[in-house]
Amino acid sequence: MNTPNPTSADPSGVRPTSACVAISDSNFFIAVFALILSIKYYRVRTRTHILSCGMTDREKSLLRQFEGTEVIEADPNNPRGPACRKGEAILAAAEVDPEVSYISLLDGDCVVTGDISDYLIPPGETIFARLKTPEEDGGVFRSRYEPDDVFGTIPRKILDQWRSDVGERQECAIQNTACGGNLTVHRKVLPFIRSWQEQINRVLPQDLKGAHNFSSLAYSQVDESVLNSLLAFAHDAPVCKPAMFNLDPAAYLAHLGPNHPKPWVLWRTDKLRYYPVVARCFDWAKQEGYDMPKVPWTFKSSNRPWVYLCSHSYGTAQKVKRMFSK
Repeated sequence: MNTPNPTSADPSGVRPTSACVAISDSNFFIAVFALILSIKYYRVRTRTHILSCGMTDREKSLLRQFEGTEVIEADPNNPRGPACRKGEAILAAAEVDPEVSYISLLDGDCVVTGDISDYLIPPGETIFARLKTPEEDGGVFRSRYEPDDVFGTIPRKILDQWRSDVGERQECAIQNTACGGNLTVHRKVLPFIRSWQEQINRVLPQDLKGAHNFSSLAYSQVDESVLNSLLAFAHDAPVCKPAMFNLDPAAYLAHLGPNHPKPWVLWRTDKLRYYPVVARCFDWAKQEGYDMPKVPWTFKSSNRPWVYLCSHSYGTAQKVKRMFSK
C-alpha cells in the first residue's frame, strides 16, 4: 500500500497537541470512515480515535489501517447508545493520548473540507462548542414554553428540573445552550467531562439509544441537555467559549446530518455541496491502496449524474408534499 505522509506529526517532527474522537457502531461506520478519510486527505495534524460501540472486527481493522488512528473499546458494562457516551469517548481518548492538551469530540456524520489543524487548538483552557442563538433556542423550545417564558430563552420548567437534578448552583450561569457535539475541551476540564458522563448515567434512561427523547421535558436532547444543565448549575462548570470549526470558509467541519435521509442513502439538496468532498476522499483512498469497505453508491464519483438527479428529484417531491399538506 502506498501510505500517505503521516498526519500524526508536522514536518518539524513536533507532535501535535490535539486528538479527535468520534463514536461509532456498525450502523454509523461508513459515516465515521468518511470522516477519517477527510481528516487524512486534508492532512490534519491530529491523532484520531473511535470509541467502538459494537463495531465488527472488519470495521475496526479498516479504521486502524490509517496511521495515527486507534479504535477504543467502549465500556461493556454501559448499555447506553452512542449519543449518551460522549463523555466516555473524550475521557478514553485523553487516557490513550496523555500528552495531548486538547481533545475534540466530532460527530460521526461530519467531514472536514480542509486542514483544520489550527482550529483543534483554540486559545484558552476551557470547553469550546457552538453556542446557539436565541432564535435557535426559541425554535428548539417552542413547544415547551409556558405563557410567562420569553422566546429565545431556556424555559423556566426546564431550568427548574436542571437545578434540582444538578443540586449545586442556584443561579443559572448561561443565557442560551451549547451544542453537545463538535466540541473541543482542554485537559484541565476533564473532571467536568467526567461529571457530564456521570450525570448522563444518573438522569437518562439506560435503554435510550437515539439522540432525542421527546417524551422528556428537561432532557429531550439527551446528552446535550445534560451538558447544558451542568453548564448552567454545576459549581465547577467552565465558561463555554465558541468553537473554531466554522470560522474559515476554506477549511471547516461540515455536518452532513442530522436529518434523513442520510447522505450514504441519498443526498438532500441542502447538503449536496459536500458530495464532491466525500467522493474525492473515497477516490483518493482507493488510489492510495487503502483497504476499502463497500462504498455507498452516493459516495462514488462515477455516479455523479445519478446522485444529482436523485437528490433534486427527492427535493422536488418533498416540496410538492409540503405544498399539498398545507
